Amino acid sequence: MNEAAKLVSEALLGLDYKTIFIGGKAYEVKAPTIKTMCLGLSEWAKIDFNLKDQTNLSLVTQIPEISKHQLRGISRFIESDIQLSDKIYNEWINKDPSVSQDEIDIAIDTILSLIDKEKVFRSAQGCLSAAKIIARPL
Repeated sequence: MNEAAKLVSEALLGLDYKTIFIGGKAYEVKAPTIKTMCLGLSEWAKIDFNLKDQTNLSLVTQIPEISKHQLRGISRFIESDIQLSDKIYNEWINKDPSVSQDEIDIAIDTILSLIDKEKVFRSAQGCLSAAKIIARPL
């Protein structure tokens, strides 16, 4: 079966999404579009720590801030509409008991499994090759 037929059949069967559980609720995460990836990854890019200059204690004190960026990124992958994803994020932040680190880790692994990194890099490599050919002087 060719790739296009496989994608269409998976979409029709509902196989192009995964379910994650956070804070006692189930959320459906679909294979992300470029816009959704940009929104989610831009939140994760805000995570900033330098492992070389950190102690275990200083890393532990950063967990709340890191978790906020992780959760906001996850909410962007669940819902690309910023207002709706902020609503989901605020539910998680204000809920008692809060979201566990295991739930965050599993959600991130699940989201990353929906992104076909090989295709992205193969496509980018093709673009780079084309740009080099076009930019080469005669």
